[in-house]
Order: sequence, then C-alpha cells, then structure tokens
Amino acid sequence: MNTGTGKVIQERRRLLGLSQPALATAIGVSSRQITRYESEEQSPTLPVAVRLANALQVSLAELAGIVDNRVDLAGDWWAAWQKPANHADEVEVAAVTIRHEGDHLMLDSTAEPPEPAADPVDRVRGEMRVWEGEALTGWVRGMDIAYPVGTIYYALHPQGAHAVGSWTTKSGPDGLVRGWSVLAREKSDAEKLLAEMLRTDGNVESWPSTSRSA
Repeated sequence: MNTGTGKVIQERRRLLGLSQPALATAIGVSSRQITRYESEEQSPTLPVAVRLANALQVSLAELAGIVDNRVDLAGDWWAAWQKPANHADEVEVAAVTIRHEGDHLMLDSTAEPPEPAADPVDRVRGEMRVWEGEALTGWVRGMDIAYPVGTIYYALHPQGAHAVGSWTTKSGPDGLVRGWSVLAREKSDAEKLLAEMLRTDGNVESWPSTSRSA
C-alpha cells in the first residue's frame, strides 16, 4: 500500500514532536522545503530522502509510503507488568493510549486513569516498532521499574488482540532486572494474561496455534 511520501513525512514528524523548522535543520534544508515535501509539491532527492529517513527513524521504503499496516493497534489499551525481583509477585496495571503510524507505535498512559489509585503508578511512556506483524520492540519509561528507562519485547497476537513479553532494565551499577509484561484491549484480559505468564514462566498456554491469515 502506498500512502504518499508527503503524508508519511508529516505524520511521522508530528508523531516525534518535531516542528517543520526542527526537521529542516536536522536534514539541512529550509522550512519551506519541508512544506513542499509534505504537500507533495516537490519530492526529496535521494540524498535528502536518506537524511529524512534517518531523522524520522523510518526506512526508505516507509518514507516512500510503502507500508504493511494490516493490524491497526491504535487506541486504548491496558498495560500490566511484573514488578522487579524484590517484589516479583506484585503486578501493576495502567491504562495506556497507543498511536500507530506505519510500523511505529507511541505509547502513553492516560492523563486521568479511569480508576483512582491509592499509590498511583508513574506515567508510562514508550516507543515501539512492529516487526512483520508478529513482534513489538522498543523502549519504555515508567512502569515503576528500577531504572528510568528500559527495553521491551512483545510477541503480538495473530489478530492484534493483545501482546505478551517482558521488560529489561538496569539494576544498580552492574546488574540487570527483568519482568513479564502484557498489553491488552481489556483490563481483565491484561490481568489474566499476566497471571498466566507468571504461573507458566512465560509459556502462554492460551496462545492460538494458527498463524495470521494473509
């Protein structure tokens, strides 16, 4: 599917929180030139396209608008995760919103959680990439983990209904700590899947055996 280079530039720039002048400075062109690209009045030359792809953190194919977006992951989700080793049996759950553009996801906890909490969770933020419609990888900040930022890996359900995986982050000057984590559309599903991950040490028995249909 081809969505147009101009649309890709504009949507990805906004997703990353870049103004036209900031993007122009990053790739060495004028702000007016960015406007021309986004309106598709003019197409970037190959050297400029390479710089654009790097600045927007996409491939040249994605910049050209050639993306496979069969599963739309945008919308409201619930994140559930296992706390660090010293609280291994404790879990946290938070409402999050996902923005989906091409193969990239931006994850952010809602400003006002739907349920009051006596001990509110730090705001959850992150950025992930979809790989072949089967896996999500990226970084996450918050989640009450030991270090301010960590890496995340999720295996994506064949119909995009939920994702299961784990987080890893730094623990002290020399160590690492990890825990299981889940994304689901419904809070009850997130809690159930995380409980299954904890019980089976990551072997999701309810995972479908059939692959995604074309």
